[in-house]
Amino acid sequence: MTTNTGSSRLNADEVLYNTRSMCPECEELVNGHVISRDGRIYVTRHCAEHGRFDGLICSDRRWYDSLAAFDVEGVLPKNHGAPEEVGCPEDCGLCSKHQQIAGTAAVEISNDCNAKCPACLANNANSFSLEVADVRDALGTLLQSQDRVDTFVLSGGEPTVHPQLFEMIEVLRRPEVDRIVINSNGVRIAQDDAFVDRLAELDNVYICLHFDGPGSKQLRGISHDVQQRALDRLIERKVSVVPLVLAAQGVNAKELGGIVTGLLTRSEAVKSVIISMMTYTGSRGSSFDGDPLERLTIPAALDEIDRGAAGLISRHDFMPLPMPNPLCAAVGYFLAMDDEITPLLRHADMTSVVDYAKNSNLGKVDEGLERLLRDTIDSVYARMDQQEDAAMVLQKLKTLLLKLFPEDGGLESEVRRKIAEENMKTVYLMQFMDGWSFDSKRLQKCSCQHLLPGGKIVPSCGYYAYHRRFDTRFGAASS
Repeated sequence: MTTNTGSSRLNADEVLYNTRSMCPECEELVNGHVISRDGRIYVTRHCAEHGRFDGLICSDRRWYDSLAAFDVEGVLPKNHGAPEEVGCPEDCGLCSKHQQIAGTAAVEISNDCNAKCPACLANNANSFSLEVADVRDALGTLLQSQDRVDTFVLSGGEPTVHPQLFEMIEVLRRPEVDRIVINSNGVRIAQDDAFVDRLAELDNVYICLHFDGPGSKQLRGISHDVQQRALDRLIERKVSVVPLVLAAQGVNAKELGGIVTGLLTRSEAVKSVIISMMTYTGSRGSSFDGDPLERLTIPAALDEIDRGAAGLISRHDFMPLPMPNPLCAAVGYFLAMDDEITPLLRHADMTSVVDYAKNSNLGKVDEGLERLLRDTIDSVYARMDQQEDAAMVLQKLKTLLLKLFPEDGGLESEVRRKIAEENMKTVYLMQFMDGWSFDSKRLQKCSCQHLLPGGKIVPSCGYYAYHRRFDTRFGAASS
């Protein structure tokens, strides 16, 4: 997957800002530019040895221009683990240039896996396995940098094959960790009833389950029947599940609308849906067939959802996630009540939604949500004669408000969150960086962060695209 472009074109492009990027061939850091060309946004750079490379980062200039309204002020880490010496990304640890705490913190507990995904962005060389104390130390490092975290992810490799998985979960059971997430391909879940029964005994644990539709075999090397069986088992045992769809142009992009709408009404156990754009990095992802100039981006994925959702949801039901760099993710909020999908953003005031969702990968179930629901009720009521379904939407909003915030109060936070997740579901679209799209300025605002041994914290995109090759746990296999 190599695409070189001529050097004369840059003069005709609109340079939006300068950055540091990397050569996707030799992986050396080089100066780059984020540019606009023909209504699309690219990272372009020139390597002295391999020439010029362009990588698409946004397929819609209008979407890109809208991001400024969602580029909120970040929450700075309390403690920077590395001095600022050379620049981003070399100084990462986090260095003082980093502008955002982790909304999602991930630990790779091993690089052992029971599958061989053709699009794998990891490096499953079976060369290391963490101990429980390592996970405890990683959490301690994180909590020196911030007071709490939305999501703590146990990743890999395939974490369900780790012999100490449940002991690791126990050390994460702290009030500072809102959600414990296990990222899984579903193979063991589909086969091992005793393992699923044990998962069902846990509170505040979510399975982020690979669920890719008809393209699963091409992407994961695993039949979609296996993914479906894993989902069915989790739902039967009422285990909280977040299906993760790896979306790739020419593979399953056109199925996204049907996949998302089917999952939103599938079960109360399905709490959220994540669509992750194909990332060309890792042991197999770096060689996965695809054109870096035509890759699937968030606005293109939203168009595919719009076309395939049979009118149930549209691209206008999503917004950029209000974080210090909203290019990385988009979010939609949907009432899933009475076996129907009601998009919240069609009826809510955008300012209220941004105020509620800012600097949080997952919106909190607190007075901020109560305020958002009340503001939306007022907005719908004020426009009753302009919306055909206004009465129905108003009733659903009032019902949810009373469930979450009854007049007599007294609901425990865990109960309130369970009600919220069963009735108001989120769909996230995420766009990670690789060697083709690498942009150090974007990296400095990253809220998805990897926790490494020795107390180092690095943005996940920086780890996958750049830092992993220096990770001695992988040995020679890390490149």
